[in-house]
Amino acid sequence: MNDISAHINQSILKIPFDLFNIISNYIKLHSNVKVAIVGGYIRDLLINKIHKKTFFSPIDIDIVTEGSSVDLAKFIKKNISNVELCLIKEFEIYDTVELNINNLKIDIASARKETYEAPGLNPIVQHTSIEEDLKRRDFSINAIAFEFSKQEIYDYFDGIKHIKEKELHLLHENSIQDDPSRIIRCARYASRLGFKISKKSLKQSQDTVKRWPWAVINDDTKSRFPPGISIRIRMELSEIYKYDNLAKIVSLLNDWEVISILNKNISIDNKFLRGLKWIKKLKGNYILYLLKNSENFELTCQRFFINSKEKKILKDYLNISNQLENEKEKFLYLTPSNWTEFIETKNLDEETVKLLICNGGEFWKSFFRWLFIYKFIKSKKSGASLKSEGWHPGQEMGNEIKRLRYIEIDKIKRN
Repeated sequence: MNDISAHINQSILKIPFDLFNIISNYIKLHSNVKVAIVGGYIRDLLINKIHKKTFFSPIDIDIVTEGSSVDLAKFIKKNISNVELCLIKEFEIYDTVELNINNLKIDIASARKETYEAPGLNPIVQHTSIEEDLKRRDFSINAIAFEFSKQEIYDYFDGIKHIKEKELHLLHENSIQDDPSRIIRCARYASRLGFKISKKSLKQSQDTVKRWPWAVINDDTKSRFPPGISIRIRMELSEIYKYDNLAKIVSLLNDWEVISILNKNISIDNKFLRGLKWIKKLKGNYILYLLKNSENFELTCQRFFINSKEKKILKDYLNISNQLENEKEKFLYLTPSNWTEFIETKNLDEETVKLLICNGGEFWKSFFRWLFIYKFIKSKKSGASLKSEGWHPGQEMGNEIKRLRYIEIDKIKRN
């Protein structure tokens, strides 16, 4: 343990922009108020030390204080030197501050206790000690802190032991009920860190998901989901989409029998996973891909805050998919220009086309060619040149430009 403590101490001293000394000075000037680094930064330092696994430079650093987060942020900004940019963004609801120093993001929060009145709702917040603050964290490996004044490691939940064992442990028995998005975060850590979920945490996750949809707000006609659940799930998926292997994480959720946190109608097979990889390559809407086979369209859209444009994309995808299935013979012999006319006449959004590509099947290549080839091909004659030949502006000239464009499209060889 002494070896680990020494590693953490040495690493904290090397935090950029002389932050260790700036924060230490702040503590002395504010009656030795407690300040600690907590969360992913400490976790990754420990994993590096214990498992010799190297991570990229930290995306952010989480700091918690028993004093004012705003005062600490302003003190850092005032005393930092040799930086091009130092921005402060305040979030009053949770008394947190985001500090951006030359693209290093530092989240500063006043120590708080969170109470959930009902599953999935946003918590009620009270100021508390750092020790109490650590109890609200998601996993034991994220509830390890380094306190500045005594240069002491806080590890009340055996986080270091669990890092050594490469296990993910939820902190308490209502963890998933309080914030169901933690299931997705757990899969992200399992994928990224190479850890496994503990048996107790897996059982809690499975038992909570079986009680889905956590319908805590009711009226006479329907139950709806607490909005906080959907927002947090979308935020987790956004992080995964940017930095992780979404296909691997969805597979883990399926293996853990908690896939209904996203969509109970997802069928995990090679075709679906291949489509997940393609939606990322195409920079498509991954949320719509995950929801495309939902049984209850309207409820799913409500649950995930799908806007009107996204709803149209999904509806068009479903309609075209059904048409391709029911009229397969008709589509087998379409020329490139026929496909172009079909797609453009229906005014399909590119996101709909991407979903059709990622869904695979017999016709995905035709949609792919339209997206990357056909739609960019133009008629060799412009409106101006046709006008010089005696054509009059209007529908007939428009049809002629379209006909000439289709001729050029049909010259493309299909591989």
